[in-house]
Amino acid sequence: MSILALLIIVVDVIIIIVLIPTIILQRRESGATLAWMVTIVLLPYIGLILFWVFGTTRLHLRRRKRHRVEKQISRNLKNIRKQLSSSAELSGFSVNLLNLATKLDGIGPRRNNDIKLFRSGKTAFDEIVASIETAKDHIHLIYYIWQPDSTGKRVRNALITASKRGVMVRLLIDDLGSYDTQASFFKPLVDSGGEIERFLPITPFSQHFKLNNRNHRKIIVIDGKVGFTGGMNIGDDYAGLGEPWIDLHAKITGLAVYSLQEIFCQDWYQTTACDLTNKPYFPKIENKGNTWVQVLSSGPADERWKNIHTLLFASINMAQKTIWIETPYFVPDPPIVMALQTAALSGVDVRLLLPSKSDNPLALHAGRSFLDELMHAGVRVFEVQNAMPHAKMVTIDGVFSTMGSANMDQRSFRLNFETNLFFYGKEVAKEMERDFISLCNQQAKELCLKERKNIKGLQRLAEGIGRVLAPLL
Repeated sequence: MSILALLIIVVDVIIIIVLIPTIILQRRESGATLAWMVTIVLLPYIGLILFWVFGTTRLHLRRRKRHRVEKQISRNLKNIRKQLSSSAELSGFSVNLLNLATKLDGIGPRRNNDIKLFRSGKTAFDEIVASIETAKDHIHLIYYIWQPDSTGKRVRNALITASKRGVMVRLLIDDLGSYDTQASFFKPLVDSGGEIERFLPITPFSQHFKLNNRNHRKIIVIDGKVGFTGGMNIGDDYAGLGEPWIDLHAKITGLAVYSLQEIFCQDWYQTTACDLTNKPYFPKIENKGNTWVQVLSSGPADERWKNIHTLLFASINMAQKTIWIETPYFVPDPPIVMALQTAALSGVDVRLLLPSKSDNPLALHAGRSFLDELMHAGVRVFEVQNAMPHAKMVTIDGVFSTMGSANMDQRSFRLNFETNLFFYGKEVAKEMERDFISLCNQQAKELCLKERKNIKGLQRLAEGIGRVLAPLL
């Protein structure tokens, strides 16, 4: 045996000896732990690179930093939260569900909100630009993707105009999602007085070179009184100017805007160490409507409860009539799979609206690997044809619903920073149901088990590979 071959073997063994205990101590779910261990043992060098890029989440460090952020600004936020309404007045929902919702964020649902939903990207961006043009004090934004295309320029230019008239503009973009958008694109906004920061900057060959734990949120807060959030990033696709695209976004006025502002302040402080909660960014908000709304955020810094995942799981288990889910990326974990199966077997009308084609083929195949077992339990599956469904929406029993940035996958539930709106009441849920039915009837095809049994061997192999890698997606 040559010295080179011996050296390769020794390095292989060192990689395995060092990484296997590290993976075990991270206490991931068993599927993810096993997948990483098999990859490291069979392909040590490739596994080392993949683990460095994707696997080293450094959750304990992120948790410590996030906890410092929350502790630093918690006093000011505590005083702000005293202005908020209590969910004790909300009727028609399980006491257990309301107790859980309240414990997750310390507040629960808030009354006196007005909600406007947008399925059309053009209409949504027209409303966003019009709201920016009315700003008087400040505009705060968080975005995962900001494309330097015509829509990106349109929103940027609206912000520049606002900044020139004295409005304080702060923009936080994710460094991975907006990696292709160079600093020169935002220079006119900076020159006009705006502040631009990148969330968890990616620096190759440093401890910051991590592709996990991205800020997947899409949030705008204007003057502390108007908010936008949902599934639409900034770009032509989302605005309906590119390939056929189906999405969902919301405009909020009312007390729930406080929560969006709070999330911005936390993320901004984590990135810049600048505390905005002692500034007048939480003005008194007049009652704007009757919709009960809860804004939940989640991310890798959540040490105990994954807020969005936990409330979704609980609401699915409490469903009596319907569970309708629309998501572009469906890679559920075992608890969600079992909850959907159990609901369908008990007679609940469970439906999934998924893409037939995807910009992420691996996630598409992984998601399809779960369909047979769900359909055998009675879950109905629809695939949208000739368009990319990018909305993230769930509606349950016609009275409880949610939408936002979180996909129905393990990355959104555990690895990324996400924000969802949860609605308690019939008005929003019924509107979402009407949209869901329209899409199923007009733009989607329902799958049947007979078709699934006849899929080709290569497709089944791709689904199997996706299923194995699902815990890593």
